[in-house]
Amino acid sequence: MVQDSGQLILDSYRAAARTDSISGRNYKGLTIHALPVIHEAVAAAAVRELEQGAEVLDIASGSGALCLRLNDSGFKVTGCDLVPENFRLHETLPFVEANLNLPFSERFSKTYDAITATEIIEHIENPRHFVRQCFALLKPGGTLILTTPNIDSALSRALWIRTGTFKWFEKSFYARDGHITPVPAFVLRAALDEAGFETIELTSVGESEESFLSWWKLHAFAWLIRKLDQSGIPQGEILFVVARKPK
Repeated sequence: MVQDSGQLILDSYRAAARTDSISGRNYKGLTIHALPVIHEAVAAAAVRELEQGAEVLDIASGSGALCLRLNDSGFKVTGCDLVPENFRLHETLPFVEANLNLPFSERFSKTYDAITATEIIEHIENPRHFVRQCFALLKPGGTLILTTPNIDSALSRALWIRTGTFKWFEKSFYARDGHITPVPAFVLRAALDEAGFETIELTSVGESEESFLSWWKLHAFAWLIRKLDQSGIPQGEILFVVARKPK
């Protein structure tokens, strides 16, 4: 009998709760289940966009590394995740368990000044549902800071032409990490607009970790794509969005 893929992904998340942090991918000992530059960029955007003491909901908190970073930056943070045993800050920060494929806004009794949603929308079956639920959980004037793998980068498009899959969405990422929904920039912007958000920043962060020598043909192909591209699509590894709910 073939095991359900959703259960396999859930099992991998639970396994992550039992593993120690990878060297260089932790914040004060809490594992960062993403590129560290993402958490740094999100925290910097929060400091720039929010008032001190703002109430922030961190969706898909994992170990709580970003929650702790935001808390250290002067915000009142609530964690949220499908796997509560992965969260290491239960004794210090509030936490809500939620299945993000369901109407998860109903799990909360309040709204927030900001939501951070790093590297999660690509795990969701319906990205527009996710964006609408975030909108519902924000106060008027509230801010959404969201990241997702940038499938529009020249390197990702070169990989798709060569293999039929985008970068970060190869078979191993689908089966092991649950990267089931690639979200191009134009779709994300449309989803935000349709939900009622005002997009105030759409850029990218992070550089490819693959060496040029090991991927030289693909990098050369990506260079050609960038030369031909006139779309102005950001080229970093991770798409980075800041949006606001109108007052």
